[in-house]
Amino acid sequence: MNELHKNFHSIQINITPHTFAGLAKQNMTFHQGIMELCDNAIAAAPAGEKSLIFIGLAPGSAKDELLLAVADWGSGMGLTQLENALQLGSLPIGSNRLNEHGFGINNALASLTGGDRPWALYTRPRGSATYLKVQGPFTPQMTVEEVDAPALPPGIALPWDNPSTVYCIHVPLAIAQSVQGRGGKATDLETLRSWLMEHLGVAYRGFLDLDSRTMEPSAKIIVAVGTDAKAVPPIPVPISGPIVQRFTVEMGGQVIPVVYRYGSLDEDKRDHLVLGAKAKYYYQGNQPTQGVDIRLGKRVIATAQLSEIWRGSNGMPLARHNNYNDFVGEVLLPELPRGVLSTLNNKTNLNPNDPDWQNLFSLLAQYPPIAHPKAYTEKALQSRWISALLAVNPHDRVTDEMTVWPTGARIDVFDEGPDKRVIYELKATKGEPLHLYQLKMYWDGLVLDGVQPTEAVLIVPKYTSDLARMAELINTRLTPPAFSNGSPSLSYHFKLATHEEKCLA
Repeated sequence: MNELHKNFHSIQINITPHTFAGLAKQNMTFHQGIMELCDNAIAAAPAGEKSLIFIGLAPGSAKDELLLAVADWGSGMGLTQLENALQLGSLPIGSNRLNEHGFGINNALASLTGGDRPWALYTRPRGSATYLKVQGPFTPQMTVEEVDAPALPPGIALPWDNPSTVYCIHVPLAIAQSVQGRGGKATDLETLRSWLMEHLGVAYRGFLDLDSRTMEPSAKIIVAVGTDAKAVPPIPVPISGPIVQRFTVEMGGQVIPVVYRYGSLDEDKRDHLVLGAKAKYYYQGNQPTQGVDIRLGKRVIATAQLSEIWRGSNGMPLARHNNYNDFVGEVLLPELPRGVLSTLNNKTNLNPNDPDWQNLFSLLAQYPPIAHPKAYTEKALQSRWISALLAVNPHDRVTDEMTVWPTGARIDVFDEGPDKRVIYELKATKGEPLHLYQLKMYWDGLVLDGVQPTEAVLIVPKYTSDLARMAELINTRLTPPAFSNGSPSLSYHFKLATHEEKCLA
């Protein structure tokens, strides 16, 4: 580090323009590059303070690029820290594992600029009146200038004054479109923002969730297009009727508790997951998004893990198959020291050669993915409900083998006792009109077989007032079939109940 004159400093960078161009070809996406900067921002928050992160998007002067600003209000960097941070593979400062490899800034700037677009970094340690400014593309010797304030890209304004660190980056549009995955070609910033917020809400849900003790999140992330700013919501895994397994695993010289939650995709939750709108990238009920997320501390570090964890009977990685489309879950691990359960240098995936991951996966192998998880979950609900009914009325005939109609349509649970014959339909997802028509099919089939039902109950996690109104109309406006001898049967008597009301939640 050399002093040029009063307001300028020269630093040597152990990276050449050719190396920097190579980093740009490592297949990192737009959102992954931004997450590298968000990780740095969260790690830089002083102890006991909430992380504040602002991401601003604006159109570039050229049609093939957009302007990006990422700012935080953390600890900032002095000249020595800045020089260290810009080195390739620099030794991470502090103990926070979000600064895992020392490649973060290089990876982010290379990926977001495509290797050759302009960028500028402004930073200052707390208590300093001036910012240190360095701008790229990278060269072996770079100049750091002392300035009074960051020069933000046109069309971007910060929501709070006096940031600690600000990145201003020219991003090729083709790179920004990678936020949509394969095939995404949106050009308007509103659409690109909606995809970016989904990625951030999944990755940082542990930071964005309210802490059970303080009732405050530990981070707040704002994404703005012009003056329109929106807060990123925490986006949980939309699991219906989760099964929970708890176990411990030894790694890094200590015994680590693990919580594994899994079950079937709740499509209703998924369809209202992102600020009331449907998730577009995650939890789509297809092969690319089937599998479980892995969360380390408050940071989700991997999503849609299936073949990466489990193996088939032939010893090969378990092949993705449509049978697992509705299989979702989450592996929850505590915060661990750097080096335990490591990721790749660009943090886009887990390190497959890490023996700690192999040890954890060998324990998860005891709980293989569920094929057709929705049916599995509903079968488990039926079993639990049968046990509950028999616990109260042990002399009743309670069965899941009652069938109706020539097709052999099977009633979920049929409870027959003195003066009662009750039909139950149990669903793992939100109540739908089709579910009531299933009850009607069972009811009518029993009548045509000469059996008079007394009640039919749909048990679901939740239902709308419109569905309750539909049940009421069936009860009061529709006429069930007559018995085979022509005598009338009793009126429909449909009811709705929730898992919670029936102690099935």
